[in-house]
Amino acid sequence: MATGLLDAHERHGVTVIACTNRRDYLDNLFRNYARQTHAVKELVVVVNNDRIPLAPYRRMAGKHRNVRIYRMPEHRSLGACLNFAVGKARYGRIAKFDDDDYYAPYYLTDSLRALRAFKADVVGKRAHYMYLRGARKLILRFGRDENKPVGRLPGATLVFRKRVFERARFPDRSVGEDDLFCDLSRRQGYRVYSGGRFNFVAVRRKNSANHTWIIGDRELLAHNRTIPNVTDYKRYVRRKPRSGR
Repeated sequence: MATGLLDAHERHGVTVIACTNRRDYLDNLFRNYARQTHAVKELVVVVNNDRIPLAPYRRMAGKHRNVRIYRMPEHRSLGACLNFAVGKARYGRIAKFDDDDYYAPYYLTDSLRALRAFKADVVGKRAHYMYLRGARKLILRFGRDENKPVGRLPGATLVFRKRVFERARFPDRSVGEDDLFCDLSRRQGYRVYSGGRFNFVAVRRKNSANHTWIIGDRELLAHNRTIPNVTDYKRYVRRKPRSGR
C-alpha cells in the first residue's frame, strides 16, 4: 500500500479505550464497539481486576477485528489505566468508552465530526441522555450545553486527539479523573467542546451504590427534564450525523 494511503488510513482511524473491573459488562462493551459504523477503528481493553480471568475477553476479542486485551493490577487507579491504554493506541484520535453505557452506531462518526467542526482537541457530550433503569425513564441532562465550549465533560463521552497527551494526562486517581483531565487540557490551551446530545445514553442501574457517582433516581428526576413516552431509548437517541465539516 502506498505511503499516502497509509497516512490517510491513520488520519481516519480512532482508538476506543475501555478500562473495566466488571466481568458482567463484557458483552455490552463489545456490542458497543462492534456496532460502530466508523470503518477504521480499534479497541484497547484494560482489565483492572486481579480476579477476573482474561480468557473470556480474549475469546471475545478473537471474534472482532483490531482488539487487544491488557491487564493492570487492581491497585492501580482508573487514571493510570486510561493513560496506559492511550499509550497503546495506534491512531491519533482516542474515544473513551464505559462498559455499562449505550453507544449508538453513529457515536464515533458523530464525535469525530464534532472534533473537526469545532477545530477542537477534546470533545464530549455535556448535554446527554440518561436512562434510569429503576424508574424506567429517560432524562436529558444539561440540555443547553451542546455545540459549545464547556469546562467539563462526562468521562464516558470523551473523544480527544492523542497529541493532547503531550501536555495533559489523566490524574492518578479513580474518581474525578475525567473532570481534572478536562481542566488540565483547558489550562494547557486545548479547546474543549461539547457536541450534540444524540447517539449516547448513560445507563443508570437501579442500585446507585454500584456506581462511582452516588445519587438517587428521585434527585435526578427532580433536577432534569424527563422525556415522555419513550419505550425504546436506543431508537430514540440514534441520529445519523450531517455530512460536511
